[in-house]
Amino acid sequence: MQKNTFNGWLLVNKPAGITSTDVVRALKKRMNPTKIGHAGTLDPDATGLIPLALGEATKAIPYLLKSRKKYEATFLYGLKTDTDDASGKILKASFYAPKENEISEALQYYSEVNFQIPPKVSAVKVRGKRAYKRFKDKENFQLSARSINVYELSLLSFNQNGETIIHFECSKGGYVRSIARDIGDFLGCFGYVGKLKRIEYGPFKVQEANDLSSLLELSTENLSSNIKAIEIGIPGLKIFECHLDDLKLLENGRPIKCPLTFNFDEGEELIAKYKGRVASILFREGTFLRVRRKFNT
Repeated sequence: MQKNTFNGWLLVNKPAGITSTDVVRALKKRMNPTKIGHAGTLDPDATGLIPLALGEATKAIPYLLKSRKKYEATFLYGLKTDTDDASGKILKASFYAPKENEISEALQYYSEVNFQIPPKVSAVKVRGKRAYKRFKDKENFQLSARSINVYELSLLSFNQNGETIIHFECSKGGYVRSIARDIGDFLGCFGYVGKLKRIEYGPFKVQEANDLSSLLELSTENLSSNIKAIEIGIPGLKIFECHLDDLKLLENGRPIKCPLTFNFDEGEELIAKYKGRVASILFREGTFLRVRRKFNT
């Protein structure tokens, strides 16, 4: 069967109970695209935003992965689980319910921490094998702390049962489950994630996303109308419209002269477009712009 050509980003609001791979598999079957991939895995129990890259947009995934991510999560206290969320086996229990001011102080402390030990059910590789696979195979292993940036960790609501809803904004590699676990340990009452929703990923917001069930019912034409341009998922880079002669050089991987009207720093990356379509990601080298990544759009 001939593949369908889609180039851009399709935003999905993932339901609970399925994996990110399940989302990709379902839409791959429905759309039959030339290429499809996703940026940033969500746990099966998590909900919210998954940006799917279609066609040439798959080449832009490394750029989106550098973006900030925002989550809303419900933290529960009194239990420690082996997965740091509600799906895991209970390891320890406590009857202490933390007070609101204690949780606020812990959130303030962990908002300034720049390292974190991922959950054992994460996709981090341990000696060439994913941690969640080692966990599933009941292997005994330890994960090392990884550097992260926490941009915001704040309290949205609290009740007397210790149920806490928090807002978490982080860099790549930040795990909400680890924050819940660490705060529970810090307060001596144990903690885990009850619910988790990703609400933003770089330039994309969950309000822009469609439910998976709705997308699977759309016609090909309506699916196409929901696809966002490739360059939207490459935030922070300058954009310029190149001439046809430049396009021909770029298509052959050859450098072009730096436009005199643009001010680029040495090594700076930018996006070249031709008639509204992304042609290349370039970088400056002296008086030339050289191809970093080419898009066949």
